[in-house]
Amino acid sequence: MFFRNNETDFWKWCRHYLKRAKYVIKFYDNIENTHYRIKNIKAKDAKEIIEQYEVLKYTLTEEQNQLLEKSLINNERFKYDKRTFNNIDEIMRNWSQICFPKHKLKLKSISKIEVGKAIKNQRLYHDMSLKFVADLLNISQATLKSYETGTRLAKLDVIYGLSQIYNMTIDDLIG
Repeated sequence: MFFRNNETDFWKWCRHYLKRAKYVIKFYDNIENTHYRIKNIKAKDAKEIIEQYEVLKYTLTEEQNQLLEKSLINNERFKYDKRTFNNIDEIMRNWSQICFPKHKLKLKSISKIEVGKAIKNQRLYHDMSLKFVADLLNISQATLKSYETGTRLAKLDVIYGLSQIYNMTIDDLIG
């Protein structure tokens, strides 16, 4: 559960990451296998998000907390005026300082296997053969297959070419 320090991911954090984190923690607490619990990285990420949420709540006024809970997290309708705008801006600013402290750089990681699955899924979704896509990229079928299986990490120029072939951004392709 990685996110970036921008407005879009603030909204995703409120509406998706936080809910997913609560679900993961609830599931994790019911697991009796200690070995699995120790190795479960998702639970560690989820706990970090829940901690961020708890700290955020303490930095907000009562009105801002209600706005966060009802509107931002639970997606209830709210009256959008200057006061609401200022409150959302303050919530987002506090969130940014809590989730992205200056001393802790948080970068999105990339996995060969996840990238491979993503590019293979797009190829299959667009109903294109391995040979056809490899020919468009001027690489061998074996090379493309090694990218798709996660044996090798695809080069940036290949990822860029794939994003053009599938008519999507690089972030959408591998994100």
